[in-house]
Amino acid sequence: MKKILLLLAFVISSYILTAQQYIDLAKFSYAATSQNSFDTSTATTGLTELNGDFTLPIVINKKATILTGVTYESMSASFNPGRFVESLTGITLKAGANIKHSENLSGTYMLLPKISSDFEKIGNNDFQFGGVVLMKYEKSDHFNYKFGAYTNTELFGQFLVPIFGFYYLNKSEKLEVKLLLPLAGNLDYSLTNSTSLGINFKGQIRSYNINTAYAAENNRYIARSTNEATTYLKYSLKNGINFQANVGRSIGRSFRVYDEKVAFALPLVYFGDNRSQLNTDFSDSWLFQLSVFYRLNLKPKS
Repeated sequence: MKKILLLLAFVISSYILTAQQYIDLAKFSYAATSQNSFDTSTATTGLTELNGDFTLPIVINKKATILTGVTYESMSASFNPGRFVESLTGITLKAGANIKHSENLSGTYMLLPKISSDFEKIGNNDFQFGGVVLMKYEKSDHFNYKFGAYTNTELFGQFLVPIFGFYYLNKSEKLEVKLLLPLAGNLDYSLTNSTSLGINFKGQIRSYNINTAYAAENNRYIARSTNEATTYLKYSLKNGINFQANVGRSIGRSFRVYDEKVAFALPLVYFGDNRSQLNTDFSDSWLFQLSVFYRLNLKPKS
């Protein structure tokens, strides 16, 4: 197994090695928040999340790498005062490719079909279809730009997210900055060869079909909007397994129930939005997350 992983690292690094000299093949995390109070009630609810991500790159030739994998996310909470705790799940398949167009420019093209639902039953409303195009321009061995777009057929309507970001690694390779606005940002500083401190931001908009009726009506969905800012401590083993503990706070979080759509949506802008919210918001809160992931190092040993 060790020889296979070393061979995989050598082959991938030969074709797609850039400033980021690793790839995370598998990641699992568990997160929980403190009790959250509803805006119009003394009732409270906890919120727990379980997430997993698996990626398998398959090298075709010097210019093309097939990218496959699956993402799993689930959360449990009461989304209205007095309503029972519900579990919502999203399972996304990843299928695409990374193409090297020139010495400096490459592109990642992914199809992202998913099931997003309470899984009480499976119907047409539980399926969504999305995709992403992300271009990367490598300015130097330690810096690159990224730009592109993500789109998905969310239950509230077609959703489009323009993406812009960059990757930076300083000369000592202790400070690493990854920014992909408006979706994510990460700053990591190595204290030792095995320990690092960091700051992380994650923004998400998701929608989940609800098969169990709200107020005796069907065709309802939960639109999730979350922004999370955390600090973390990460510990890395020599075999590539990493452990990470995050603590931080949610910002402007909402889990809103609707039964109507919008005409078109961008981040923070919803066109033709005449929806009426059918539940009550609960407050932001502190959050705690534990993660374990397997990172394959692509940097050749000196």
